[in-house]
Amino acid sequence: MVDFCPECGSLLRKNQCRCGYGQKRTQIISNDEGIPIKHVWSPPTPNIIFCKMTATPLEKLKISLNKGIIPEKLKEIKKKLKTRELSCMNCVYYEEQRFHCQIKNKYFSKESICKTFEPYKL
Repeated sequence: MVDFCPECGSLLRKNQCRCGYGQKRTQIISNDEGIPIKHVWSPPTPNIIFCKMTATPLEKLKISLNKGIIPEKLKEIKKKLKTRELSCMNCVYYEEQRFHCQIKNKYFSKESICKTFEPYKL
């Protein structure tokens, strides 16, 4: 199957395009102390977030999704990711006062999210 970039229309190779489509979106700003703070939007899939929140095995969730049973909590997570309500602010490993992620040992803005996102119980 041949894929084309939705932004510029060129052929996609390994899901990245020369125009920047498919690459991580990062933006660097700094806080009052001069520490560079990155803004990254690279969330995990809603299924993984659901499994972390409910302590459900991923295989069990996949079986229920294949049967057509979609949990309401999963729909809510998809909606929150789409509207960007889930972010580092809801992560267990994020220190809000310092803008610091304990897992990655980097400084991220409050609106960021990464693949290691571990949510509080919502």
